[in-house]
Amino acid sequence: MFSEFEKKVADEYNSRFNKYGAQPQSSLWFSQQRQILRFDLIIDCIKRNSMPRDFSVNDIGCGYGGFLQRLQDNFSNDRFSYAGFDLAKSPIAYCERKYAKKGARFYFIGTPSEMADYSVMSGTFNYAPDLNVKAWKDYLFTNLSSIWNLTRSSMIFNLMISEEEKITSQGISYIQKETVVNFCQKNFGTTQEYFYSKLPRETTFCISKT
Repeated sequence: MFSEFEKKVADEYNSRFNKYGAQPQSSLWFSQQRQILRFDLIIDCIKRNSMPRDFSVNDIGCGYGGFLQRLQDNFSNDRFSYAGFDLAKSPIAYCERKYAKKGARFYFIGTPSEMADYSVMSGTFNYAPDLNVKAWKDYLFTNLSSIWNLTRSSMIFNLMISEEEKITSQGISYIQKETVVNFCQKNFGTTQEYFYSKLPRETTFCISKT
């Protein structure tokens, strides 16, 4: 069952998908090139972390399946199994039509209910309408803890980073990098950070169990 906050997030993403279709704009990203850079950072983390011959991925906040497309650009379909999860019904319905015959599975829920080798989240927690910073951080860390428990190998996610923790008037959340690292290292384990100079306000975090 979704919270009022999650319902508001879902309404926004449904509305944007119905307006823009399967484009980065529907996921509150405004450049396909920058979106690909984010995906490639996550894929680089997967490749660095003792990747098994056949591996599974839970994509939390999968939207219209953009990350799955990038996975398919890097790995043959017989190398991995994929499950996508999202609060928004419209992009999930689109993904079911487009990808179901290729073996990918999609679920109209916010967080996984099954284990995977890799848990990935790209932009999943960036939009925080009507929350204050404390409430958003509680939501973020509660979800990360749940997802970690369903991760066999590595949990990989990106966040918007700023010296001042804030939520903008557009509902975009920013957090101090040290806040994330300290929480993850205390609760999960060694936390690696990755970034591109072309994405100066973002950091990708990778925490591994092996």
